[in-house]
Amino acid sequence: MPITEKKLDAIYGKKRKSTIELSDRDGLVVSCGLSGKISWVYRYRFNKQQKRLTLGSYPAMSLASARDKTIECVRALENGEDPRYASSKGEYISIENCASQWIEKRIPELRPKSQELYKSHANKYFNIVRFPHDIQKARFEYWLAYFDQVAKETSRQNAGAVYKTLNTLLKWCRARNIIQRSIFFDIDFSAVGTAPNRGERNLQMHEVGMLWVEIGQTHATPAIKACSKLLIIFGARNSEVREAKRSEFDLERAMWTLPSARSKTGKVIRRPIPEAAKRLILELDETYGIEGFLIPGLHRGTCMTVHSLDKFIKRTWGKMCAKAKIEKFTPHDFRRTLSTRLSEKEVLPHVTEKMLGHELGGIMAVYNKHDWIDEQLKAYELWCEMISKAAQEQLSGIS
Repeated sequence: MPITEKKLDAIYGKKRKSTIELSDRDGLVVSCGLSGKISWVYRYRFNKQQKRLTLGSYPAMSLASARDKTIECVRALENGEDPRYASSKGEYISIENCASQWIEKRIPELRPKSQELYKSHANKYFNIVRFPHDIQKARFEYWLAYFDQVAKETSRQNAGAVYKTLNTLLKWCRARNIIQRSIFFDIDFSAVGTAPNRGERNLQMHEVGMLWVEIGQTHATPAIKACSKLLIIFGARNSEVREAKRSEFDLERAMWTLPSARSKTGKVIRRPIPEAAKRLILELDETYGIEGFLIPGLHRGTCMTVHSLDKFIKRTWGKMCAKAKIEKFTPHDFRRTLSTRLSEKEVLPHVTEKMLGHELGGIMAVYNKHDWIDEQLKAYELWCEMISKAAQEQLSGIS
């Protein structure tokens, strides 16, 4: 039965033990709460999902006004639009406008690496050429077409990465009231992209020995050879070693202190320096001096580039394959290798996690600020012994 003004007056303001809903027509219902408050709710299905949209409250919105609003919602559905977003008023808000405000006000607060990534996505993907629609009114299929195009040009994994960046951007815009709503927030990640493949590659000790020997026998520069070996020894992130300043390394105290500005966790990371790494650093000092970057690039005042390192490791892997069938690996796999091989030697997980520069989880992250420096040093010395033994076996022709 359709709702009447008389019925509304009878239930308005009356306290009750449970909420009730009364149907009117065209999906419009009256929702009455425990305190007697009455709300107008439009129920509908969109993209095969049941949804609810609160239109207003009674008596501020009359029965006639609620029905008129419902008709607008029905028309939006007929046009293929979600009524929640079709009703957005105000000026056209573009993805480019949102991105420019985000970059200006939010991005400078983030770490340099994050700034670089987000600015790259904004320049390439968050512009009106790629997405000319109003952020608040854009239809579901417009967003799907946008991400499908990104995936077609690059990959589903990259489309997923763009989705995550855009999600961060638009949530910030919503929090700042730049936008009030967008159907984008209803899009599930799995509909537009895929997560990056989780790496499984870790080198066996005979492979580590072979790699160490190949690096030593190559005719590459001392800088790139030392960079590769330090990555193997420390299990540090690529950029942590490549971009390290010589001043971060205190050889007297045998301590490498990575400043928070260069740390992925945003916190200082301390690693002890084993003797093998100390020898490599002293060799770099003799060749390049003790000012600026520990591992210099081709040009004055620059560090080793990721491209140069990746190219060198790929070429070294090719030489190893000429001698034996070796599965492909990258510098990042050295981290997994160190953790796996030391775990086999019963080095405790919290020690290897600190060696990798990870934050400990749970309550330990809150209260335990210990770095286990002595335990790290023992583990690093053990790891260097394992590397040396594996290299000697390769040189001796023992498989």
